[in-house]
Amino acid sequence: MTRPNSRLPLTWWAAAALLVAAIFTGDRIVSRLAYAVERGRIQASSEDLAKLHAELPEVHAVSRAFKLVSNVARPAVVHIAVSGSRATAMNSSQRDARFRYYAELLDTQQRANGAELAPREQIYAWLKEGTDRESNEALDQLLIDALTPRQLQELNDLWEQDDVEQLPPTFRRWFRSPASGSGVVIDAAGYILTNHHVIDGRSEIRVLLWDDREYPAELVGSDEKTDLAVIRIAAEDLHALSFGNSDELEVGDWVLAVGSPFGLQQTVTHGIVSAVGRTRRSMIDIEYQEFIQTDAAINPGNSGGPLLNLRGEVVGINTAIATRGDGVNAGIAFTIPSNRARRIAEQLKNSGQVRRGYLGIVPVPVARADADVFGLTQVRGVIVDRVMRDAPAGAAGLQPDDVILAIDNIPVTGLERFRTLVADLTPGERARFRLLREGQELELTVEMGLQPADLTAGRFNARESGRRVDELGVWARTFRPSLRELYGIGHSDKARGVVVWGLDANGARSSAIEQFDLITECNGQPVRTVGELQEILAAVPRNKEIELVIEEGVGDRKIVVIRGDRR
Repeated sequence: MTRPNSRLPLTWWAAAALLVAAIFTGDRIVSRLAYAVERGRIQASSEDLAKLHAELPEVHAVSRAFKLVSNVARPAVVHIAVSGSRATAMNSSQRDARFRYYAELLDTQQRANGAELAPREQIYAWLKEGTDRESNEALDQLLIDALTPRQLQELNDLWEQDDVEQLPPTFRRWFRSPASGSGVVIDAAGYILTNHHVIDGRSEIRVLLWDDREYPAELVGSDEKTDLAVIRIAAEDLHALSFGNSDELEVGDWVLAVGSPFGLQQTVTHGIVSAVGRTRRSMIDIEYQEFIQTDAAINPGNSGGPLLNLRGEVVGINTAIATRGDGVNAGIAFTIPSNRARRIAEQLKNSGQVRRGYLGIVPVPVARADADVFGLTQVRGVIVDRVMRDAPAGAAGLQPDDVILAIDNIPVTGLERFRTLVADLTPGERARFRLLREGQELELTVEMGLQPADLTAGRFNARESGRRVDELGVWARTFRPSLRELYGIGHSDKARGVVVWGLDANGARSSAIEQFDLITECNGQPVRTVGELQEILAAVPRNKEIELVIEEGVGDRKIVVIRGDRR
């Protein structure tokens, strides 16, 4: 017998041994040999893994942090069960009218989005009667795309008094009122913070604690604009969590969510901060947004529960999710930042209501094309488009075309940030506004007013929308490209000058001056801003004529001369 070639690889001999075993002893020995080989691999992998863990203490630290945060947080997270309905019985004509209203709403939304998915009467038929599967799927998509959560809930109220099982599949799936949510104990005296939409309109609220104690809860106060509410229970030995600073959160930070998804109480999930400052989520019917976005698994029932950092602090209140249409987590969830939640919770605890600061302007975002006009090196801040009559802004000296850059040294990064900063101020509080006016920075102190229930009720006209130019008998504004889109002004984006925004009650100093004329030159000097025009006019003696070069909306140019005896 020849000697085996020692240079053949070991795996060759192992394979030969298995083949011999198969021939002479059958499957049993093959199985034992295979298991022995696999066990050796498992043992080697286990040893390597243990060695790796020893070399990576951070892994142990993160795992331990998750466990500690869970242990600290869970006793403070409650399950909230609600019952009763805000719906009232409707007669057939009322229901029919409401269906037609939603059909019109959906039809209008389609057209606004440039879609022609279904005519209004077809939508009405789907809403009222329900048809085949294909039609219900089409209606599903319309509902997802067109309605806010509040509108969905209102539509749901149509069905509250009916037999849900008799409804089309669309409604059975979409329009069952949530019967539970989550909350977090923020004060050992029994105060619990949750979402407004969890308890809104409910006649009975019950709270189940982590140790299975159950209590009825009273509503202390609720704020629809931020989707926050405070309830209270009469219980002892409560564990409260403290708030963290949500402004310190950065993308990539680890976070944990605790709540009752699908009624599964005391569920802990983890993820990271995916984004901060998320705004304008059209499917979320909350006026003040600026959400924290996270990929932690948050589902129906998590609403009102806390989002926590690895110090066990509440950095947000979970409020909404983005879905693929099935109502469950798709890796995108939105959380109310703790800094806002804390402020709202304190006001609700103390008075049962929220009092917000009020400035009294119509702000608009700074468009990229506007930055050059205002001398901005980057797109930031908001533009004062109009100042409402008798408002705190006017009393403090804010003017149309001012660019608000910061409030109390907090940068205004955009429109949503501005609205939040103003609303977070207290009525009567004095705040410092840093502005850019005519290319120069200045600071004004404003004593904030009380935000009215209806923000659209403020009064203003063309005069309050512009700046007074006495010498011409007009109200004027610095032209910027975004005015074309906002007001339909006919000048080109590249035009520069001063727009005649309104005329005096008795007309301008010259009948040749008309609203929306663009003044580009005054007495031979180019004009770009209202400030420049006012400076040139201030230097003109009273007995001297004023010569204006004006561009009309249609593109024609004209020269207007105002006589020296104008005063």
